[in-house]
Amino acid sequence: MIYTLTLNPALDRTLVVKKLVEEDTVRIILETKYAGGKGIDVSRVIHELKGQSIALGLVGGYAGLELEGRLINDGVMIDFVHLAEETRTNIILKEEETGKQYVISASGPNVKPHEIGELYRRFQALTDVTYMIMSGSLPKGVSRDIYGQLILTFKDKRPFIVLDADGDTLKRSLAFKPTMIKPNVFELSRLVEKEINSEDEIVKSATELNEQGIEIVLVSRGKDGLLLSTHDTKLKAVGPEVEVKSAVGAGDSVVAGFVLAHSQGKSLEECLRLGCACGTATVTTPGTELCHYDTVMEILPKVEITEL
Repeated sequence: MIYTLTLNPALDRTLVVKKLVEEDTVRIILETKYAGGKGIDVSRVIHELKGQSIALGLVGGYAGLELEGRLINDGVMIDFVHLAEETRTNIILKEEETGKQYVISASGPNVKPHEIGELYRRFQALTDVTYMIMSGSLPKGVSRDIYGQLILTFKDKRPFIVLDADGDTLKRSLAFKPTMIKPNVFELSRLVEKEINSEDEIVKSATELNEQGIEIVLVSRGKDGLLLSTHDTKLKAVGPEVEVKSAVGAGDSVVAGFVLAHSQGKSLEECLRLGCACGTATVTTPGTELCHYDTVMEILPKVEITEL
């Protein structure tokens, strides 16, 4: 079974207005809400691709209940720990006239030690994990060592572990050897503590991480596509040119496509192709909406794979 973990989920509220006008009433043209958070995005995309996963995480309050209800209605399987404090709500504001988008991200609840303990107990009780995708920022009250601690719970029954985090949280977790990491170029630069300006520098940095025990390093580069590095393989994937409406969730869609294909026994090239198609399809949707199956299938044969 594929599991995803989102420690700081959000109820994403997208508001579309004609134009922001200072000190005047601005009417909302369209409002949509989605269950958000990086791991949740992965589960939503896996479901859209007709796969199955179970979303784990921390939710609380009315916003947390609405988030759960939306996922249940969407057909996504969930098993959340409930918090005393409220799940955050993020605001995505888009101007129709200019196409500009503003993302206002809340910090999230303050998680109590006993709530972290309950999450840890849930992890210890898991017996059917084949893939575990841990991704996203940490809420207040959660140690930056949490991902490493959770990786340790698997011990001899270690699954394929994907870690998609940033900064010190990612750096401190590498010692516990997740199977795969998925940084963008800026996150990779922060991880290796040097500026990265070229494709060769990306490959070199990714290879150094392979040598440290990370089997797969998958680097997302926006419109320039994806670079994948293992000990033996270096691949590049580039999707077709599309109209970009929102890049929110594109990286999570890449992870979803890659992991689903890998769980089906596909080759690295096929996994990379589906991941790239999912990421490309997601940028064609507005706000925090994610990719649609038909769009992914349309883009899939147009993805170009190059061996480096």
